[in-house]
Amino acid sequence: MKGYLEKVPQRVGMSWRYKKIVENSKSYGWHRHEEYEIAIHRHFTGHGFIGHHQSDVFHNHMILVGPDLPHAIYSDDSTDDQRVCETHVIWFRKDWIEPLIASCRELEPLRALLEGSKKGLQFSPSSAEKATELLDRVMEKPPHQQLLTLFSLFSVLLDDEEVVQLINPIFKDNEGDEISDKLDKVEAFLMNHFIQDISINDLASHLYISESSVRRLFQKHYKETFSQRLKKIRLNVACDLLINTSLPVSLILEKVGYDNQANFNRQFKSYKQVTPTQYRIAMKRH
Repeated sequence: MKGYLEKVPQRVGMSWRYKKIVENSKSYGWHRHEEYEIAIHRHFTGHGFIGHHQSDVFHNHMILVGPDLPHAIYSDDSTDDQRVCETHVIWFRKDWIEPLIASCRELEPLRALLEGSKKGLQFSPSSAEKATELLDRVMEKPPHQQLLTLFSLFSVLLDDEEVVQLINPIFKDNEGDEISDKLDKVEAFLMNHFIQDISINDLASHLYISESSVRRLFQKHYKETFSQRLKKIRLNVACDLLINTSLPVSLILEKVGYDNQANFNRQFKSYKQVTPTQYRIAMKRH
């Protein structure tokens, strides 16, 4: 599955980007990006997907994902309005790090780590804790000290003796291929038609399977219903447009399949705990 191509905003004059995200729930559907990504998840439990690998998410869950590798993360359902799902995310570009490794022999060990990230790498909770401590108030430091922090973080990853590769390159069977193909078609259909008024019956017809089979597919592999998944895709795309464009909210809601602003605002606030305008303002600060 290819996933939605997420455009990571670049910091002017900077070689990498860092963001701390705090929400009451975590729901980021299948997406990918051109950059390497280090993500540290804290203070919540849930499920993570790297390619077709699924694993539990827990406090101090840290992964390294290579460019164009689809991934998704969902927090477990909770009735606790005070719950805090904290994620620290670092992005850096391939065309920046590779020439750096080539010119600095001291960085050569990073090459194997980045190669492993093509199949996803998971690090130990102790490394995640060290990394979080390094990132504390990092954006308040001068640019050269921010860069030194990133190199210190690389050192933490290289010193971890409990790294786990998430996608097994050897295991493959016909059933797995068939499920993979269906999931690819589901994702492509939803991403191509989310702006339209589509139903689970439309997807079932597209896949040439029954509605009950579609429901089972969603329950097993997405841990949510068709309507929940469709809503999250629409709202995730809306989040991207709020961050990366200056389009008015009234136009954004139309671009993601809504025709009623009150309904859009209500669902967005339920999803992100803030209004679309508040979300745009908050994200522009990072």
